Amino acid sequence: MSEIKELEFEIKDLKRKVESLEVDLKREKSRTDVMTLIPGLYYKYKNRSDEEIQKYLERVNIVIAQHKGIGTEFGYYPLNKKSMDKIIKEPRRVSLSFDATETSKTPIKDLKEYKKIKYLVKSSSRFFLKPDIGEIIDQLVYDDYLNSDIKAICFDPKDYETLPGTDGEHFIMTATLLCGIDSKYIRDAVNELHQIEL
Repeated sequence: MSEIKELEFEIKDLKRKVESLEVDLKREKSRTDVMTLIPGLYYKYKNRSDEEIQKYLERVNIVIAQHKGIGTEFGYYPLNKKSMDKIIKEPRRVSLSFDATETSKTPIKDLKEYKKIKYLVKSSSRFFLKPDIGEIIDQLVYDDYLNSDIKAICFDPKDYETLPGTDGEHFIMTATLLCGIDSKYIRDAVNELHQIEL
């Protein structure tokens, strides 16, 4: 009986070790992915003009996924007019985490995730994340920049990592591009699902 218990203990111990190794492998893969991504982020940094950013924001909202308080629904709340006016005036000088944070009272309905993108933040204040919308739009590939199906960019202030060797002044953050549920991207995905033979 004690041999069975010892075997069970060894099996549990092995499972814990395997799980720990899997976590380490995921971390290492993530680190490797980021290291291959970094040169491209620096290359694209500030590759779009203020005018290009302003034109893009004529058709795309900046949203934050949130609850507005007790009794409100979780959703994609767009920045309000006051915040957007600041951003439109100086898209590269207005921080999404400090200067333009106020959202509207109602969320935008019927948005679906299109893709997540990584972007480089060169913070103007050491150890404080001060991303601007230009830093996100810089990293859009040409097709996404022109894609009229994209309706919003979701800014997530909590999704970041500090780049090593930058004295806490450069960060990688993640934003989510959102499209409407009636977009070509969603229609194509649904059509593909219908074509799969079960």
